[in-house]
Amino acid sequence: MLSDIFPTGYHGAVLAGVSPGDTVVVFGAGPVGLLAAHSSYLRGASQVYVVDMHKDRLDLAAEFDAIPVNAADGDPAGQIMDATRGLGADRGIEAVGYQAHDHTGEEHPEMVLDGLIKSVRTRGGIGVVGVYVPSDPQAASESARQGRIGFDYGTFFQKGQAMGTGQCPVKRYNEQLRDLIIAGRATPSQLVSHELPLTEAPGAYEKFDQREDGFTKVLLHPANA
Repeated sequence: MLSDIFPTGYHGAVLAGVSPGDTVVVFGAGPVGLLAAHSSYLRGASQVYVVDMHKDRLDLAAEFDAIPVNAADGDPAGQIMDATRGLGADRGIEAVGYQAHDHTGEEHPEMVLDGLIKSVRTRGGIGVVGVYVPSDPQAASESARQGRIGFDYGTFFQKGQAMGTGQCPVKRYNEQLRDLIIAGRATPSQLVSHELPLTEAPGAYEKFDQREDGFTKVLLHPANA
């Protein structure tokens, strides 16, 4: 976890500018999104909302003391605005990426960015650690195939929001995060759902890819461990 998901989630909180007292919204309750929520609390956030469509992941978000927001219940940005009395969250973290899709499975690469721009307050910060690529041959539109994402830049500009992006510089964070784990302040192992032998890796990957209930993070053990 210290080589990827925990530092990446923490990087999302850093890019968003999470600081003590902030209200944070995280889109995506996969392993990175859950640890972005956890990291936001480590950086002093007062409340963290986590948006997803999968109940098992939202249940796990609640175990990290986050407030689950089910996108299947309606516009998540609207739910965030209602919960924050129309103010919006101070900070937002994108932990989904260019393959974002609606409840029917239709891909909308701009969907999460638009949701964050709507649900983060004026002059708030957004951190993007979900993956976006220069080209996607399988995308639904020509622009998306060229890596061009038509998100709501006009509102983003008018609200004066800041956006940080990019891959995580893991070594910038992992020693400090290791020490937080040792001290008992950070508990990323909460998201581990299964521990399986290495021989069961193909099936575990398939279940994770299909978003089968309960498969959030799997630890694989070599046979002679």
